[in-house]
Amino acid sequence: MSPGKQERPNWNHLAGVGLAGALIGAWWVNNRTEEAKRSRAERDDPEAVEEVCEEIGEVLDGWEPSDDCEGEDDFRNDLREYLEANSDCEIEDTPGTSEGKPDILIEDILALELKYDPLKTEMDRCVGQGMGYSREWVTWIVLIDSPLSKVGRLERLLADKGLEQILVWRFA
Repeated sequence: MSPGKQERPNWNHLAGVGLAGALIGAWWVNNRTEEAKRSRAERDDPEAVEEVCEEIGEVLDGWEPSDDCEGEDDFRNDLREYLEANSDCEIEDTPGTSEGKPDILIEDILALELKYDPLKTEMDRCVGQGMGYSREWVTWIVLIDSPLSKVGRLERLLADKGLEQILVWRFA
């Protein structure tokens, strides 16, 4: 090194450390966000949640609403009876809970909220209900006689509110 000329420190090695720290931090934040979206049921017993959701998903796929149903209560009763006849799970009809009254609660794990061709105000209310239920249980929304445009609108609204873990089922 010549007199009067100072050597500058090389900080390049710190760039890799900083990048690694940023990546780890981003992973941690994402992991915490995903964990926060999980219901109490999912945190308490993920295996039971998987079993119930798989069983009920298969049963729900086979449900065809009765032609005799005229309103939301009729559809709820029809679905509850179908689930009771085709599943070994405990099915509760509109239980009063600290999170509200889901239409159907299955094994204290899965909440179903039914809406029969809902208006915009009912869809907004449904998002609020789903938000409350999803803290406690896995939550599915069952739309009956709703056009695909309403289903898409509801799914986008749920996603915009960070509730994409709530599944929407459509029956025509």
